[in-house]
Amino acid sequence: MGGDRAGRPMKRLALALAALLLASPAGAAGFDEFQVYDGRIAEPGVPDINIHFNAGRRGRLGDGAPRNGLLATAELGFATAPWHEVALLLPVAREFSGDTYGGGFKLRNSFISPGADTRPFAYGMDIEIGHQSVRFAESNLALTLRPIIDMRSGPWQLILNPSVVFPLGQGGPVFVPSVRGVRQVAPIVWLGLEHYMDFGRISRGEGLPQQAHQLFFTTDIKISNRFAVHLGIGHGLTHASDRWLGKMILSVDF
Repeated sequence: MGGDRAGRPMKRLALALAALLLASPAGAAGFDEFQVYDGRIAEPGVPDINIHFNAGRRGRLGDGAPRNGLLATAELGFATAPWHEVALLLPVAREFSGDTYGGGFKLRNSFISPGADTRPFAYGMDIEIGHQSVRFAESNLALTLRPIIDMRSGPWQLILNPSVVFPLGQGGPVFVPSVRGVRQVAPIVWLGLEHYMDFGRISRGEGLPQQAHQLFFTTDIKISNRFAVHLGIGHGLTHASDRWLGKMILSVDF
């Protein structure tokens, strides 16, 4: 009885996730990274590095990071406390045409409830400042507030990032939420679904044709206590989203 009551919130959350994933959206701007942030951070005083690779073709509409080629991002992180991590992200793009160029930088501060990876419910906040060229973003300078809601029950995990981007000096805030549902299927393997959304500027109330939605099927493999790999294949749910897109994240804890 008690276990059934405890599982009801997760069942409701799973239904909400399914509704988000199966809704019929319509697409728009581009994304410059595909990662849902949960409540895990590295051990305090231990640096870590994540190498992100995105490759594919963008949709018909929208601006943002180059998608007609390869986008690689080095993410260098360092946890200063059980509840705080700082990370520097350095993207580089190479288009199928052969053009190669840097994408500026992002500086991210993560504040997380301690011991989040062992709790049934954890929360936190990412505060990210980015300086990038207009080939990557609508504004050269932008601030991102990324709430983190991390819920776990048995082999299941649900993560929500209802993020808002503030392009500084140009335009109003943009609502770009993401959601990830994961199930552990083996001691070192997790399978999941991820949905990335861009609803456009909050003040304008963008209609469906101006929105972007990207759905990914993912797998995570923990090779050892220091090495892990995240793989995903995604497809846009609208004409404005990326068509086909592959991604990989290699994680190393030193």
